[in-house]
Amino acid sequence: MAIERWGSLSVRDHLDTADLVANVLLYDRLVMPVMSSHDERDERAYWIAQGWDPDLQRKRLDQLEELAICRPWNAERRAMFKTRLELLNAEREDARHIDAFAMTRAMLALEPIKEKLADVDHVEVIAAYNSAAAATQDFGIAPAGANLSQQALLLTRRLALPALDDAEDNLRLAMELSRDKSFRAKRAALFEWQEQMVEKGLAPEAAVGLLVKLTDQYNEAVEAAKVKLGWKLAFTLFKAGLGFATGGLLGAGASAALSLVQFATLDGKLAIEPGTAAPAAMFHDIEAKFGLPLTGGPPH
Repeated sequence: MAIERWGSLSVRDHLDTADLVANVLLYDRLVMPVMSSHDERDERAYWIAQGWDPDLQRKRLDQLEELAICRPWNAERRAMFKTRLELLNAEREDARHIDAFAMTRAMLALEPIKEKLADVDHVEVIAAYNSAAAATQDFGIAPAGANLSQQALLLTRRLALPALDDAEDNLRLAMELSRDKSFRAKRAALFEWQEQMVEKGLAPEAAVGLLVKLTDQYNEAVEAAKVKLGWKLAFTLFKAGLGFATGGLLGAGASAALSLVQFATLDGKLAIEPGTAAPAAMFHDIEAKFGLPLTGGPPH
């Protein structure tokens, strides 16, 4: 029996094909809020007016098939979303407001899993941030060094992605890889590292060494498809108290495949609940926001 990691998306996360490719490769399945067919308002007209392109989402769902888990964005969920967003924004001590699309991902990550899937005995759902900048805003993160009470860690990995000239070809290949048993095993090992670090108390040096190995195996599985490759940063945000925060940052020589950046939260609690998984959030960003190169081949 297997443990699967699902990434929860927002109503517009199907619009960017490059981000969707990354999410297909990062997660076993994607939890997607879909247009409700039983509603008091004209949902299709509303989605079109908002620029959410329901026809494109339908196309993506047909392509993803079993890789997508649908959640109707119906009146009940919208009411919960509105109440929760208003409460969280009212609790903020500054003028920043929580991004509504991030709230959608967080809400879906917290919902209980009712699906019974063959050979799957446990599911963890993680809010799939598509931008490091968005997660930084919603989690209230500031650069380390500020005189703040709570610390968090942003762990950076550089993952291979197919980089064919046609975006649709990239998505097709990503879905093929996500269904491949060998690739799924390597991806599962990469996620298992997170649980080992948090639950088994691995020393920072051992944890990083294992992550480097697993990241290399993951990237090699993409390279085995023998296509042109691109590179994307993947980030995992952890709460403090995992061994890394107390002993200072690891030396730069740990691996060029990994960068560890320390952050501090602006207040005593996270504004968005991350879900049941140990990592606070998974998200990725195509920009080199932390001085990490994204062009060329894999890091050495």
